[in-house]
Amino acid sequence: MSHINKIFGPPGSGKTTYLLNIVEKELLDGVSPVLIGYFSFTRKASHEARDRAIEKFPQLKEATDFPWFRTLHSLAFRCLNISTNEVMKAENYKEFGIEAGIDLNIEHGEEDFMVKADNPILSEINIARIKGQDLKSYYNSSSLDIEWYHFEYVERAYRHYKASRGLIDFTDMLERLVYEPNKLPLLEAVIIDEAQDLSRLQWNLVEILASKAKRVYIAGDDDQAVFTWAGADVDAFLNFEGTVTVLEQSWRVPSKVHEVAEEIVHRIKNRQPKEWKPRNFEGAVQTYQRFEDVDLTEGEWLVLAPTNYLLNEVHAHLRSQGIIYERHGQRSIPEYILDAVIAWETLRKGLPVDTMYIQNIYKYLGSNAVKRGFRKLPGIEPNQLYTMDDLTEKFGLQSSAIWHEALTKIAEDKRDYIIAALRRGKKLRGATPVKLSTIHGAKGGESDHVMLLTDLSSRFSAEYAVNPDAVHRLFYVGVTRAKKSLHIIMPKKVEKGFRL
Repeated sequence: MSHINKIFGPPGSGKTTYLLNIVEKELLDGVSPVLIGYFSFTRKASHEARDRAIEKFPQLKEATDFPWFRTLHSLAFRCLNISTNEVMKAENYKEFGIEAGIDLNIEHGEEDFMVKADNPILSEINIARIKGQDLKSYYNSSSLDIEWYHFEYVERAYRHYKASRGLIDFTDMLERLVYEPNKLPLLEAVIIDEAQDLSRLQWNLVEILASKAKRVYIAGDDDQAVFTWAGADVDAFLNFEGTVTVLEQSWRVPSKVHEVAEEIVHRIKNRQPKEWKPRNFEGAVQTYQRFEDVDLTEGEWLVLAPTNYLLNEVHAHLRSQGIIYERHGQRSIPEYILDAVIAWETLRKGLPVDTMYIQNIYKYLGSNAVKRGFRKLPGIEPNQLYTMDDLTEKFGLQSSAIWHEALTKIAEDKRDYIIAALRRGKKLRGATPVKLSTIHGAKGGESDHVMLLTDLSSRFSAEYAVNPDAVHRLFYVGVTRAKKSLHIIMPKKVEKGFRL
């Protein structure tokens, strides 16, 4: 009989550290690492647990000593002994899209074998599968703006395409392993992280793993379940039988922010009751009518909105103010443009620059800055250092003006933006002080200061009316990213905004 422990980790309460300590205890108790399973929603989290164990126990030097520290999809891939040639690849999805007459984009997952198609119909079909719902029942219960005949046609064509070529996708892997449970490993200890994000299909695997293990640790926070729209089954986590442990101390959230978080979280009707304490720091919470009134020029900031397009106005404002930021993981000033600017100013100081940077500079030199025929630097040697005098003498350079007068092939808006940033005295390289993100994208993250937009998209506004728990959880996550201060921007239309 398995001993099942459910660990609820409120924001910033050190849930990951708690689980890593469990791994260490199992190893200290003499449990072989091949008998410990650590399964997380992301490969990064499972590998972090593995790497910490190796650091703590240096005799365990190989990643192969921990074969079951992985995602559930990776578990299925390994247990089923699947070849990558059997898995749908980017070219297969493109071919299917052409055959079925649908547009799709390719997305690559964390695992090498994971590729999926970003298409509204295929995405909804997949959600029905991971929820374990009959396609017709799922369609009838949804508000999809797609005719049933087309929805059913794409699903049938997709199944036929895979079958005719002997291919499977990563949801097929999970389904197959559920039907072949004897292929799952027998483990003494099973640790499941981010349990609130698991789908019904993934829970089927967890239940099988748990039934075979001696000790089971299932960790997460139902109040932070923000992926129900993508098929996450938070009710399965709440209903799973086990001894409950609540981590009661947050090391991130200050008391003022904690007050706002508590007001939001107690609106959630279906939840595990839990009390947790803020850290010993008051912090600050301020409310604004306009986001432009928030001073983002100093400190570390995370700007959050429930939907990506709601960040567009902030994006434009930051550029007009010369504030450097990051969005979609990309810096607001591309690295290759920074390289050209910095290398050019290095040359102007009389210092030499490597060939690679010279070639980059010449892409942006204006037509009057370089002689005709020298744009591609004929005769330049690779991996060499050149000064501005060298370039003038040998490679047709005709300007030594400041960068924004010489590198005129950098788009004017980008030049103006860089100039504005430099006038603020900001370094163009180094840590990005402001990050723009959806609340979903920031889950697990934190920042000293958080600016939270409370406008809702039409989809979230409609969901707020019929399923307020999902929206309450979303804003609970947004609020609790703040380590020092929270800055709440009131919605432009009260009737279409989140009410705090």
